[in-house]
Amino acid sequence: MISAVLVNFNEAEKLKRCLKSLDNFAGEIIVLDLGSEDQSIAVCKQFGVSVFNHCFVPYVEQVRNEAVSKAQGEWILVLDPDEVVSDELKERLKEIVLEDKYQAVNIPRKNVFFGHWIAHTNFWPDKHVRFFKNGHVKWREEIHRYPEVSGSVLDLKAKADLALIHYGYESIREFTDRQNRYSTIEAKNFYDNGIKFSILLFFWKPLREFLIRFIRHAGFLDGFYGFALTILMMIYQMEVMVKLWELEKEK
Repeated sequence: MISAVLVNFNEAEKLKRCLKSLDNFAGEIIVLDLGSEDQSIAVCKQFGVSVFNHCFVPYVEQVRNEAVSKAQGEWILVLDPDEVVSDELKERLKEIVLEDKYQAVNIPRKNVFFGHWIAHTNFWPDKHVRFFKNGHVKWREEIHRYPEVSGSVLDLKAKADLALIHYGYESIREFTDRQNRYSTIEAKNFYDNGIKFSILLFFWKPLREFLIRFIRHAGFLDGFYGFALTILMMIYQMEVMVKLWELEKEK
């Protein structure tokens, strides 16, 4: 049996789209809900989902392992509520289960930001280990960190029809709100790990972001979307550094 596992907080509309894409694929769907106040629970009931309640946490990696521990399937697909599984990807994952050669699968993601697929700007192929045999993958409780995998990993080709579709930021406001939260967490992680603020880092990190996203990964091929996202990610890096400086000053 394949189990699908999600962590959700106030994502009712996106959750509905995600659950619908799991039709004829998952024998079990687990949702760990972080205290949603919208219609998320009603959506889960509509799809016959097993819901487990958890207090709110600021980022999903803190509870990924707990959510996965609820699943009974031999294979597990981990999703976010703003992701969709294509029919082609579902068929390929079923084939992998039957082949039984690997313990985990690294899956590409199509990032759709502001209604547009970002095919460059270091947002493609954006691979993540999301499909695996139960017991072979574990997440560290650190934001945006890849999980630890025991066993062999199949790296799926970067083909659009074999990718998870990630309907990420729908507006600039959504982007900046979330990045404000993430930058606070990342600055705290830097501080806790002994990384010090410096003027050099303050200028180097956003410059590095520009060089990687817009030049190395051809962000200019995404047009103004690529340029805007590059600038926004540069601002994010500056936010992290300024918040690190603020933490040092307060202590």
